[in-house]
Amino acid sequence: MDGLHHGGSLQTPPGSSPPDHSVSSWTFPPAYGVSGDFPQHLPGGAAFGGPGIPIPYGFDPAAPPPPLGFPEPAPPGPVKAYGSVGVSIFQAYPPQLGAHPPRYEPDCVPRQPCPPQDRESRSGTHREDEEARQKRQDQQWLVRFLQSRAQTTGDLETQLQLRMSVLTPALRDTLYGAARLVSRLEDQCDGLRQNLDFGGWANSCLQALRVKEELQDQLKRLSQVQGSDGLRVTVAQRRWLRARAKLQLEKKLSEEHISEKEAAIDAWRMRQVRQVEEKKKEQELKRAADAVLCEVRKKQVDVKRMQDVLRSLEKLRRLRKEAAFRKGIITEQQTDEAFSSRLEQLRSVMKRRTSLYSAEEKALMVMLEGEQEEARKREQEKRVKKERERQLERKSRVYSILFGDEHPADHVLQPFTDYYSQAEHSLQALIHIRREWDAFLVAAEHPDGSTVPQSWILPDPPSDHVWASALQAADAD
Repeated sequence: MDGLHHGGSLQTPPGSSPPDHSVSSWTFPPAYGVSGDFPQHLPGGAAFGGPGIPIPYGFDPAAPPPPLGFPEPAPPGPVKAYGSVGVSIFQAYPPQLGAHPPRYEPDCVPRQPCPPQDRESRSGTHREDEEARQKRQDQQWLVRFLQSRAQTTGDLETQLQLRMSVLTPALRDTLYGAARLVSRLEDQCDGLRQNLDFGGWANSCLQALRVKEELQDQLKRLSQVQGSDGLRVTVAQRRWLRARAKLQLEKKLSEEHISEKEAAIDAWRMRQVRQVEEKKKEQELKRAADAVLCEVRKKQVDVKRMQDVLRSLEKLRRLRKEAAFRKGIITEQQTDEAFSSRLEQLRSVMKRRTSLYSAEEKALMVMLEGEQEEARKREQEKRVKKERERQLERKSRVYSILFGDEHPADHVLQPFTDYYSQAEHSLQALIHIRREWDAFLVAAEHPDGSTVPQSWILPDPPSDHVWASALQAADAD
């Protein structure tokens, strides 16, 4: 066949006769190598559902196609986006045979049109594929945009660093030269103020003027350097960043200092609370022990009173028995034995109670004595601590009177204080100082020699009453 299989229709070469419509019609297979970029809506109703214009010849789906030798239709490839590479079936072709016949779907039964449900499912799948493809294209565009943005920013930073690296050495040399000239000018100005000789003053003035001219040249050169404004801005930014970092560091240190103070305050508060709770517990224990001791002593008093009652009862029975015997009334032996046994039982109970109460009283007394001993020890420790602090304060006052007040740790005279007091902390320093002093020892009969004092060298008595009153006030303090 010479006809071209193009766009799902046969293109008849020129000079051939038109097809005979009396022959049973058949559906043309899809073209090979044709892109499947179908639009969603076609004019005239031509879409996947079928032609929008009536077919000019009869169409019988049940009739088999003629044996033209064409292969079976292959499944359609993946749908491409608009503008993709390939030949589109919607290009301008000469109309032939009216509208295109409906296309066969691969999933349908051969030579029968697909049901509407299948067409709807395929249109939904096509729409989902379009959305996924559009999303993927958006993501790719965003990635390309960010990469180009980062590359542009990196190029600008690289150019700025190159400019700064080129300009910094020249500006640095110029600035250092200007600083040296300023120092020379200050020295010469000081010399002019101090040197009043006319000849020397004139020479110094000429030298100062030359230095001033050189300094002006340096300043002019600095003002003419290309990029100095940008460098000033950069220096100002760095200065601002350093000040900000310093402020943040000070703020951080202040917060740490405040947190440390708060932690110390919390620890002190917890110690105070713990001490108060311990004192409360001790007082409660002491009150409980005192209450138990009072109860025990009360029970002991009750036992003693019962013993006195038993003795009085025994004495009363004996007196009544004697009075009855004088009257000639004799009591039975059984009643006497019953009374005696009952008294013995009561005495044994009283004895056990007395021993039990005595043991409890002894234990409570031991506990109270222990607490009292601990309280006495604490009071003694407090008195000793106060006495020690008083002695240290008195000693420090005497030292301050003899040697002056002590300097703080970061005082300017602290190195001298450490040097002259090193013998108090180091044995080697003490031996070294003693050896240096021993080098000046002389014989006892030497006229300039004198013995080392064995006690403190006290000051002379006050020369007037004002100084004496001041010394008395200091001693009273």
